[in-house]
Amino acid sequence: MNISALKSPGFRLYLLGSFISLHGLWIQRVVLGWLAWELTNSPGFVGFTAFLTLAPTLISGPLFGVIIDRMNIRLAFFLSYSAMIVCSFLLFLSLSFSLLNPNILAVFCLFIGVIASASHPIRMSLAPRLVNNSQLPSVVALTAVNFNTSRLIGPAIGGTLIQLIGVNSTILFSVFAYLPTMVFITIIKPRELKIEKNKNNTILYSFFEGTKLILSSNIIKFSIILSGVTAFIGRGVLETLPLISEGIFSKGPSGLGLITAVAGAGALVSSIFKTLGSKEVAGLGISKGNLILALSIPIAVLIIGFADSFNTVLFLVFILGFLATSLGISIQSKIQLELSDKFRGRVMSIWTMVNMGSAALGAMIFGIVSDFTNIQFTQILFGITFIIFVFILISINKIRLN
Repeated sequence: MNISALKSPGFRLYLLGSFISLHGLWIQRVVLGWLAWELTNSPGFVGFTAFLTLAPTLISGPLFGVIIDRMNIRLAFFLSYSAMIVCSFLLFLSLSFSLLNPNILAVFCLFIGVIASASHPIRMSLAPRLVNNSQLPSVVALTAVNFNTSRLIGPAIGGTLIQLIGVNSTILFSVFAYLPTMVFITIIKPRELKIEKNKNNTILYSFFEGTKLILSSNIIKFSIILSGVTAFIGRGVLETLPLISEGIFSKGPSGLGLITAVAGAGALVSSIFKTLGSKEVAGLGISKGNLILALSIPIAVLIIGFADSFNTVLFLVFILGFLATSLGISIQSKIQLELSDKFRGRVMSIWTMVNMGSAALGAMIFGIVSDFTNIQFTQILFGITFIIFVFILISINKIRLN
């Protein structure tokens, strides 16, 4: 059983605070998806807003990764959550005073994306510094359980709250969910990071130092490439669930909350299996099981395109959430095991950049193509294309290793 990280009091407190705040995050994401559809009824705009919340990782993510490796991690954590609270509250005010339109919503999505591009490498750098290196796979597995539990419960709460108390009050509810973790971060004591001072220690130099490490490690390099390709197709579809629930089946906010929660349920079951199963080992390549997972993700998307009932789609989205999370946990564990503390912010920010950026691009392209054809045909087209693409990628890597 892979739960050794729970022996750390600091990690236990971090996990509790994250559990509460992540519910606020998922409620917020349901609100943004619902507002995007309600304001425009456009699949393209829904995909575009999903792109804006994820795309900043392509630009600002690596920059924040370098900064995080050079500053107090607790201060960085506190500042990122403070910024998210301010942004969410301004969204609440805009909606309350009837100022919100598609353009303003897009701006909010962009700002939220920039803040998230900082919070991802912060979390991936902070949590490992609360435990010893042997407990790193446990950290990844347990934080995945934490994340995906909230991913299951949060959207259901969000959809229900929109229906019962309205969008305005739901946004305000999500703001309060961020507050407990702001208190906990002042208590926990992560391992101090020794910053090397020399004349070449500029932000640009530090970034290229992290990039050089990635390129010199075949394990990290292939892991990041595979993660990006599968995120484009798997996460790209999961980020456009409003198109399925409302664009195809017209299920309303409760339907959007349900299908998002079902994706979270698949991810949660996957992360529990990972926690109870064997942990990743340093120095070994991507296993055959994980390569099969990578190929299964576009196959699941293809089958979703042929589904003709909402209940069938719910089951398939559950499977897609399970597959994407299983692969994500394995790859993140593999990369973390190859790193020392001083490189975590930089390397994990680049992994996040590729992973989230690919998902953002996939969501946007999926929405645009759906505007010109239809949603289900786009799923079939994406599925077939990426089955071939992933198979070729795995084959090339196998030939190179041989």
